[in-house]
Amino acid sequence: MLQDLVDCYGGDTHRLLTDLADVIGASIAYVDRPTVEAHLERPLSDREWAATAQQFTAMAFDDHVGDAGSLRTDWIQDVLARAGVPGRGHTGQPVAGSALGGA
Repeated sequence: MLQDLVDCYGGDTHRLLTDLADVIGASIAYVDRPTVEAHLERPLSDREWAATAQQFTAMAFDDHVGDAGSLRTDWIQDVLARAGVPGRGHTGQPVAGSALGGA
């Protein structure tokens, strides 16, 4: 079933992930073979790619960002600020007005 979904996108990883992220309301970071090859500025052999791909897990990049310091939390704080949503240290008092409106 999942492979059928992937096949429907004809290998367009970026489009697949952005469509999925939009549906579930998430931000997704990914690293694939073209990303690694662009970083290296050279193609990987199939053996090199197989060895590299074995190191990837679904949350490996996210875990790395979290372990690398405050990058993830700083980014979340920036997103909240752009949205007009109070971040860390908020006292729980109501926020006047919302950029999204409301009922």
